Amino acid sequence: MMWKLAFAFLAVLLAVGFGQNPDGGTDVNANDPEVQAALKLAMEEYNKASPDIYFFKVVKVIRAQITPREGYKCTLTVMIARTVCRKGRPANWCPVFINPDRAKSYRCTFVVRYNEWAGIWMLVDQECH
Repeated sequence: MMWKLAFAFLAVLLAVGFGQNPDGGTDVNANDPEVQAALKLAMEEYNKASPDIYFFKVVKVIRAQITPREGYKCTLTVMIARTVCRKGRPANWCPVFINPDRAKSYRCTFVVRYNEWAGIWMLVDQECH
């Protein structure tokens, strides 16, 4: 009898646990001002670090999550693509390459943290493939 109760308790515990994000992140709308600020910083840092001569830009937000933690952490999963705009020139309006020889796109996850007391955004992690 005791093992049946323990099994039921374990089943409920696993069902509840698998439905939650371990970081406590909440899905948010990609148009949220905090998400837009985090995306802006993430792409500025990506383009600064990229050896490519062209700028990349976000073409699709797959998922955006905010986790309250010492300010808050924004985790962004996006698709980025290479634009026709070269670095070192004004990049006001930059369509993506459609020519397969020049087109490049990646799925990236950026983790951006907002420090409330300092009022600054920081890119803390990025992974693109």
